[in-house]
Amino acid sequence: MKLFSHKSFWYGVGLLVLDLILFATTDATKAPSIIVIIGFGSVVLTIYVVLVEILSFIGLYGLHLPHRRQLAIYISVLLGGLLALQSIGELDRRDVLVWLPLIIVGYAYSAYVRPNRRNLES
Repeated sequence: MKLFSHKSFWYGVGLLVLDLILFATTDATKAPSIIVIIGFGSVVLTIYVVLVEILSFIGLYGLHLPHRRQLAIYISVLLGGLLALQSIGELDRRDVLVWLPLIIVGYAYSAYVRPNRRNLES
């Protein structure tokens, strides 16, 4: 099985186990803020690794994405931002309607417009 031979698959499994241990053993209301920040960073990193694996897995079945790591970063930022807003009770539909177009435009610019501009300047 190709999936189990990827290093990032095992990183994802390790991060999921770390997340489970971290969130099962701490109470967010009583934990120091640094633990909550580490937990949030771990969740966003886990989302990124899982998304890279999902996009790689989709690539095995014919849908080739040339900028899959970049796409995974932008989706992770989107989900992390929405998770942060949800955790403090500030998430609203308008936030999603603002974040989603910004992430799409940022990804399109960084993946397609900016590399072409570099080629023209060379």
